[in-house]
Amino acid sequence: MKIALAQMEIVQGEIAANLGKIKRFAQTAAIKKADVLIFPEYSLTGSVRQRPDLIDKKGAYRKIFARLARENKIDIVSGSFVELSGGKPYNTSCYFDRSGKLLAAYRKINLWHSERGRLSRGTKPAVFNTRFGKAGLAICWDLTFPELFRRMSHKGARIIYVPSFWSDAGVSSHEIECRNIDALCHARALESECAIVYVNAAGKYDEDDRLVGHSQLVLPIKGPVKKISNNRESMVIADLPSGILERAAKVYKIREDIQNGYLR
Repeated sequence: MKIALAQMEIVQGEIAANLGKIKRFAQTAAIKKADVLIFPEYSLTGSVRQRPDLIDKKGAYRKIFARLARENKIDIVSGSFVELSGGKPYNTSCYFDRSGKLLAAYRKINLWHSERGRLSRGTKPAVFNTRFGKAGLAICWDLTFPELFRRMSHKGARIIYVPSFWSDAGVSSHEIECRNIDALCHARALESECAIVYVNAAGKYDEDDRLVGHSQLVLPIKGPVKKISNNRESMVIADLPSGILERAAKVYKIREDIQNGYLR
């Protein structure tokens, strides 16, 4: 299984520019025979904090990514976008299969501080079947909450896709945030016995706020098997070795212990 990680520099508020990049990434991933392509959080619009007009009210953004998956014959994790549902705005990540069929839509549960009060929280983890087995979705700040990943693991997820828009927030050390992401990805992979596919945005959010990058595929036992160790725009194709998750389950038996009620 080949997974394309598109660490994209997002142009804030410029859908046309971002869509052009997204299409080029998809075409390149298809040429390189990737099976799944994942984009960062807010990939299409950038943050909508100052741009509520970019909140999707009619399902247009879902149609864009569905068409992209169908045209390039590749499974796609949309990154995320803000859409209205029942009159409430949710930060939503979608998984489309290569025919363009929506397999899952996950609403971010653990909102970042600046999202609170503006966006509504999701309430349910997303675990769903794909042609590669069961998968799960999380978004950015979710990564700091192991309970969510344990719930997905308990429901049978083997691969968890995590689009992100993680920056140094203009106050933290850039190096420390890089270490935080690396450590969290490694920990979530180990304790859930899942493959963690983390894809962050690249470049700058504003003059004082840099995105961290560090997109990576991390596996229990092996650690990061592919990582972009910077915050520049690029894409890598990561191979998910067969049998590694089964081996981790036999060695660590964390999933087994959870299912048997051993851990409290």
